[in-house]
Amino acid sequence: MRPLVETLARLDTAEHGLLGIGIPRCPASQLLAVSLLVVAASRPNLHVESIVLETAEDWHLREAELWPRDIRVSRASAPALFLLRHGQKVSSRPGAAPAYELDAWLTPQLGPPATPFSKDITDEERIVLDSTAARRVQHSDVKSERRLGG
Repeated sequence: MRPLVETLARLDTAEHGLLGIGIPRCPASQLLAVSLLVVAASRPNLHVESIVLETAEDWHLREAELWPRDIRVSRASAPALFLLRHGQKVSSRPGAAPAYELDAWLTPQLGPPATPFSKDITDEERIVLDSTAARRVQHSDVKSERRLGG
């Protein structure tokens, strides 16, 4: 993955760009990165980038690099997806999803993809879901404990 500043510079030059922002060790962020590869393959005119905000410097750069583009993300809101036009946010979507769901979100704004794909998860997405199953259960358990006051 490219550094944040370099990624944004590349998106600034694209008529339409799609930016996925994730965090380390997050199953949903891992799924988003794989799903974006499928979306990119089906939409060659859409510049697709994925970044992981990993270091303190990455998080510090949000104010200078993301906020002027109206891109707001925190650890609690990642992963998140942002549709850009010439580097400025047009629309956003929280969380991750299989590529076919992301494409359904994009279609009203960009039209249909050049290469349609199945309305099912891909083999690559299934691998990520299988490999992160234990971590996803752990996240669900932690969230349940918080709701119950435990």
